[in-house]
Amino acid sequence: MRTSRRMRAAWADAATYIILCLGCVVAVAPIVWGLLTSLKTQNNIAIYPPRWFPAPLTLEHYRVLLVDKGVVRFFINSLILSVGTILLSLAVAAPAAYAAARFRFRGKHTILLAILATSMIPGISILVPIYLLAVKVKLLNNYPFLILVYGAWLVPQAVWFIKGFVEVIPRDMEEAALLDGCSTLGAFVRVVLPLIQPGLAAVAILIFVFVWNDFLIGVTLTTQEEMRPVQVGLVRFLQDTLGVWWGQFMAFTMLAVAPILLAFFVLQKRFIAGLSSGGIKG
Repeated sequence: MRTSRRMRAAWADAATYIILCLGCVVAVAPIVWGLLTSLKTQNNIAIYPPRWFPAPLTLEHYRVLLVDKGVVRFFINSLILSVGTILLSLAVAAPAAYAAARFRFRGKHTILLAILATSMIPGISILVPIYLLAVKVKLLNNYPFLILVYGAWLVPQAVWFIKGFVEVIPRDMEEAALLDGCSTLGAFVRVVLPLIQPGLAAVAILIFVFVWNDFLIGVTLTTQEEMRPVQVGLVRFLQDTLGVWWGQFMAFTMLAVAPILLAFFVLQKRFIAGLSSGGIKG
């Protein structure tokens, strides 16, 4: 009996690993194909039957992109918007989440649900009035306005995420800081913020991924070529009258994916620790 149970468990584990491996292959294969395509010469890209590995291997497509000041500008724009949105969102969401987790006041749950409900509004439904407002006050192609829009979009979710991280911290630590002479703000800054750094890192990565990958807001609120973010700039490689230069297009795509992968690999320990701690309440 025990042997049959062990066999069933072994088969179940094997099936699970096979399904996970197949899922990884399905997810990674397009990225690998794009990377290999970006390393092929233009003639070898359209060859039939297609070849997986580039022969000869070339970095010409990357060189062309990196010496193009317009392409570099796309990346600088996205970096400014991403970093600015992270700073603004965390500066607003962290104190709000702390107040939601620690203070008691009338209508608290209603306010929190209202904050959460704002993040459920379809973005496309409010972009038209935002665009009309930007045109009226002449704030198109404006970094602070774009960062403000992204921040307003992401702060509600960030508040709920960070609230879970704050609730994990024992109140005794803050009470000890208050007894030592700290104000409530001092306890928040000196005790709570250092302890929720993994959570803040997790939220920062999620914000970075959203802003870096955004197309809708960027294409709506930027009309000048030098102000467009990466994902909007990528579309210009699909609008060439001579057709798509697939080598450069795939090289651009790999360069656009690289910062997200780099950010995750650098901060993956804090990201995983943050997601784990946010789901556990002491």
